[in-house]
Amino acid sequence: MGTALRDVWQMPLPVALDLRVEGPDVRGLNDADIRWLFPERLTGERLNRLRNWRRLVVRINDRTVGVATYTQTPTETHVPDFAVVIPPSIDAQYDSAAVQVLDALLGAIEVASLAGGCHRVVLIPQGRVTELERRGYKCIHERCGGSWMEKVLL
Repeated sequence: MGTALRDVWQMPLPVALDLRVEGPDVRGLNDADIRWLFPERLTGERLNRLRNWRRLVVRINDRTVGVATYTQTPTETHVPDFAVVIPPSIDAQYDSAAVQVLDALLGAIEVASLAGGCHRVVLIPQGRVTELERRGYKCIHERCGGSWMEKVLL
């Protein structure tokens, strides 16, 4: 019976993700990866963070598909750079690669936050706002302060 059910409901192939915490002295992101992940907004400040801050990096088959830079205060984790971009070749091969990468990055951020004693994550996303809202993040809009998303961890 298990074989018959498997043929009826096709499960997406799980993606083998390489999720790592990196710093300026580790492997790092090259300029092509940075341009791929952040094609529109590439400031000197962002380049500095992506090269020198702690960051979570997700790769599939040695291709960088997700990154999040972060820093922590005693109560919050700040994530100023957050991107998930899946190449068409990987997207065609795996049905849910973007979802799996997003879940891996958010899960790692939230676990690191709790481990560091932080109970709030402040994130500045590049798109995917609806998907972040589904995971408990709320949009915050301030007139002069800009906008961001945040989640309170219990």
